[in-house]
Formats: sequence, structure tokens, C-alpha cells
Amino acid sequence: MTTYKEIFGKYVKNYSSDPSSDIEGQIWYNSTSGTFKTNLNLGGVWASGGNLGTARYALAGCGTQTAGLAFGGTATTNQNATEEYDGSAWTGGGNLSTARHFLAGAGTQTAGLAFGGVTTVNTNVTEEYDGSAWTGGGNLGTARQRLAGAGTQTAGLAFGGNITAVSNATEEYDGSAWTGGGNLGTARQLLAGAGIQTAGLAFGGRITISLADTTATEEYDGSAWTAGGNLNTAREQLSGAGTQTAGLAFGGLTAATVNSAATEEYNGTSWTTVNSMTTARSLLGGCGIQTAGLGFGGYTTAATNATEEYVDPTFSTRTITTS
Repeated sequence: MTTYKEIFGKYVKNYSSDPSSDIEGQIWYNSTSGTFKTNLNLGGVWASGGNLGTARYALAGCGTQTAGLAFGGTATTNQNATEEYDGSAWTGGGNLSTARHFLAGAGTQTAGLAFGGVTTVNTNVTEEYDGSAWTGGGNLGTARQRLAGAGTQTAGLAFGGNITAVSNATEEYDGSAWTGGGNLGTARQLLAGAGIQTAGLAFGGRITISLADTTATEEYDGSAWTAGGNLNTAREQLSGAGTQTAGLAFGGLTAATVNSAATEEYNGTSWTTVNSMTTARSLLGGCGIQTAGLGFGGYTTAATNATEEYVDPTFSTRTITTS
């Protein structure tokens, strides 16, 4: 009879309690329960994080899952509130100078960038965050709302949105001023973005003032946009995280009317549908990387303060049975 050692070249280890492991398929014997166990890769999974202090939607964010930044948005009025996430809880940061919603963000928790949005009118205001306070930066060349952003505080990227109509305009920030970049191939608003100034990613959105969502994805090389692989789910008002070759898209609105929990991962060529968010919502903020994303706030049936954390891969310990 062939043994496990003969097949795999190692013995099944004996433990009195289940070990912590991130090795898919690892098998061990739990002597306390008298069972064989293994690790199963569940793929990416969303789990609840600490709630925002201020429930809001149409906000912006930047940073990482353990050092996130949320700012702006609206509930019943425009918000200037900024909150910082430490991986478990949000705490108040310095307020934006200009309260607004439908803005975009880029950068990190200690070097953030907020730009565009709407007060009572479209704005071109840019602000820079140093970890405690916002100060004025160079204005966008074109005042607009419902845009997307990517990059860093000293190398930011703004694209799409709504000026007086849906826009394909792109602008690049150098830490003090914005200059024009290459236009998106598909003009759109309420889209999402990820990546950096020289390797940006734009996806989803609404392509007209009327209700027409898109799956279109575009990649930026620092001067021009080219078409990438389409999203599996056409949607607007979604959020994004990650890089041009490891992107994450989540939430949004499908058919321009239905909140979505859909999550997709991008590999630089195509999108793959993975496990959905716990709470379907639109107009949410997001940040992080593909394997450690953060989604917060948004709109369900009202403004929400819910936060979710995405981890890929996620492992679960399972008992091996012979039945």
C-alpha cells in the first residue's frame, strides 16, 4: 500500500492544536480531536472592519488597508471630515479646507492628495495632506466632479469626470501644478482608478449623461491611454485599488439603479470575478492593493459607515473525511 510519505516525500505532522499556516493543501493530524485536517484556499474574501465615524457617500480615499485615509463626501450636506484607518479603527484627522463630494484622491495616509469634486458647483481645488492637516496645492486645469484618481502626492493622475458633459480629460500633478495628459479613449464619469502616474488604470463608469454603464478598461503609460480587458460587470460609482497589473474593482451600481457587491481582480490583461463584498453599495471609497483592499462608506439605502477589508488568498482549516 502506497503511503503519504512515498507519494509526497514527507510525513503527516502530528499537532495537539491546529497550526497557523498559509500553505494550501497542507495536511496534519490533530491528536486532540483525532482528525486529519488540511488548508483550503478560499480565494479573496471580504470581512468587516471598523466603522467610519461619519457615514457618507461620494467620498474619496487613499493609502493602504492598515494605513488608510477617507475624506470628503456627503450625507445630507457636503463633508470636510477626514479619517485615518489603522487596520482596525478609524480616528479623526484634519478637516479638508473645502467641503465637497464626488472628489478624487491619491497618495498615502501621510502624503495624501484630494482634488476636484462639487461644492454647489464643480471645483478645481487641490489639497495636500501631511498626516495631520490639509494645505492648498495647485488647482486642476479643469474644474470637474465624478472623476477618478491614481498615483502619489507628487505624481498624481486625474481622469474622466463631468465638466459640463462627460469628460475624457487627463491631468498629471507634479507636486505643485497640474498639466494636461493624454485623453481617455472613452469619455466617462463615476469611474474608478488605480496604479501610478506612469502606469495608471481606469475602469467602469457611466459613458453618457443618460444611464449607460460601461465595462471599458484603459491603461495609461504616462502619456497615452490604451484599451485593456473589459470588466465582467458593467457598472458605475464603483471603487478601485491596486496597480495596473494587479488591480481590484469593487462595489458600484449596475444598470444605473442596483447597488452591487461584485468584486473583480485584474492581472494586466483580463478581469476575473472573485468573492463579492458583504454589503452591496455604490459611491464608496477605496484604497489598498489587490491582495489587501479596503472599501468604506458609500450608499446602500442611505449613507453608510461600513468598512470592509479584502484579503486574497484567505485560508480555512477543514477536517478531512472519507465519506
